[in-house]
Amino acid sequence: MPPLEKKIESLIRDLPDPEGARLFYERVSAEHPRVGKLFARDAGLCSDALALAAWSPLLATTLAQHPDYLQWLARERTQARVRTTEELEESLARFALTHSQVAPPVMLARFRRRELLRIYLHDIRRATTIVETTEELSNLADAVLRYALGIAQQELENHYGLPQRADERGRQTAAEFSVVALGKLGSRELNYSSDVDLLFLYSDDGETSGAGERGAVTNREFFCKLAERVARIVGAQRGEGAAYRVDLRLRPHGRDGALAVSLAEALRYYRETAQAWELQTLIRAHASAGAPGLFTRFAETLRGRVYRSDAAVARALADVRLAKQKIDRQHGEAAGGFNVKLGRGGIREIEFIAQALQLAYGGRDAWLHAPHTLISLGRLADRGLLNERERTGLSAAYAFLRTLEHRVQMEHGLQTHTAPDDPTRRTLVARRMHFDGAAALAEFDHTLGAHTSNVHAAFRRVFGSGADAFDSVLLDKGSADRHDSPAGEAARVDRETDAGRISRLLREGADGSLNPKRSLALTSRIVAALDKLGADAVELPDENLFALARLCGASEYFGEMVAANPALIPALVTPAEDVLTRDHRALMRAAVDAEKSFRAELSALRRVWSRLLVEIG
Repeated sequence: MPPLEKKIESLIRDLPDPEGARLFYERVSAEHPRVGKLFARDAGLCSDALALAAWSPLLATTLAQHPDYLQWLARERTQARVRTTEELEESLARFALTHSQVAPPVMLARFRRRELLRIYLHDIRRATTIVETTEELSNLADAVLRYALGIAQQELENHYGLPQRADERGRQTAAEFSVVALGKLGSRELNYSSDVDLLFLYSDDGETSGAGERGAVTNREFFCKLAERVARIVGAQRGEGAAYRVDLRLRPHGRDGALAVSLAEALRYYRETAQAWELQTLIRAHASAGAPGLFTRFAETLRGRVYRSDAAVARALADVRLAKQKIDRQHGEAAGGFNVKLGRGGIREIEFIAQALQLAYGGRDAWLHAPHTLISLGRLADRGLLNERERTGLSAAYAFLRTLEHRVQMEHGLQTHTAPDDPTRRTLVARRMHFDGAAALAEFDHTLGAHTSNVHAAFRRVFGSGADAFDSVLLDKGSADRHDSPAGEAARVDRETDAGRISRLLREGADGSLNPKRSLALTSRIVAALDKLGADAVELPDENLFALARLCGASEYFGEMVAANPALIPALVTPAEDVLTRDHRALMRAAVDAEKSFRAELSALRRVWSRLLVEIG
């Protein structure tokens, strides 16, 4: 055997997937002879490239398709530190200059994949912690979003001019725009394969200057176009895939809402309409791109709404528990392995422990307002809301489970959270988690079981075993009417009786639907939304309740529409003959014609379109 081949065999012997590393070496050496010479000269680079191939077939393919990245990796691989967003912006600007003939979505996808080579190498070599890894992944996403916003904004300003607002003295100044990150990006804990959950805010209504080639438009139209353009640049699937999957469903009114909302609209929504789970999402938020001051005004104004000083601990815990049980119902039938994110004792339980206690006690203690999960666990323990054993166990489990999530995601770059059941594949995962030897799988399973047991024990201690959340929400509709007076007690009894009727009818409807678990999960949210809005589900006729349960069991899309806008419920029982004879064009035109402003016209059009769509559904 030639000396180089002997060296390769010695390098791959202890890797988690020696065969995958060998195939990678053979492929790149055959297709790119210069790579073989480079590996012969630089043993350290060769070792690192083989390690990436053994840990991630996805990145092995990346190196095979772009062997020039190896020269870059040779310079970057020894600097194991977290790059800031600003440093990554500079790297992206240089990358864009050398890829100027490539469409922006493709260029951004390639830049992200190149940076993952460096980040994942430091990860698997354990040169960085899970906190550092997720922070750098978040910084990378912010850099990509800032670049996309820059080119989209320049394009639209060329068309329509600069969006403007009137200041306190009546002078025209530039209106501001902010890309707000929620979810894991919001708390700077992004995964390798996470969606980016975004909310687009603009400061003021008004008009653009009209200096562009297409004349003036309203600020609302400009910023909605800007939001759509940013999402398309970042999320467009081209060639090597999108840079990121963009999820906009957390915006006000969900799928029915405008892509971009003014600050005033957003504040009104979260003060008056938002459900408890929507306020919970604001715990984890930061300004990814655009005007940071606009986001600061948004976040500071709503802080007292998210963290209420008068919040009842039991109510805060119940709201978060309901959100968790909704997720459990939606994913309860998943098979094929342990779901690291949503399974019993998984990542979501750790996150919800932290967020529930933050909501319950944060209104009286601003120090608890920490978006990062591990930081919040530490602060909760310092305040005595978690004991030291729970803090240690939850923190260790979080690091282990997030690392495991990364290993299964980076095998093929898929948005998966499942550790496989198949013994061969599971053993490979165990080896990629640095368990080795003949007992690797057994030790991995033992460690995973210990961590998930610790997490679920803490989850049960915080939330209690409790009753079914679906029934508890319905029965709790009477809690606001509980007074010491006989009349208040009578009202409570009446409402609990009616709530029991609603629960029974919805359960009966769910049992006859296509997916009973989904039906119960969605209808529980809808009843909770009615309670939040002050609407009375008790007055809904039986046929509406049955139709609601059937629809939610048949279609998650329509169920989510109704959950976001319970006023659509009466449309569910529109007779089929009426639906078939509707003049949809006339109905939508009449709704628009009755309004006096463009903003009101858009709102009216959305309302009637949603109603007609639900009738058809």
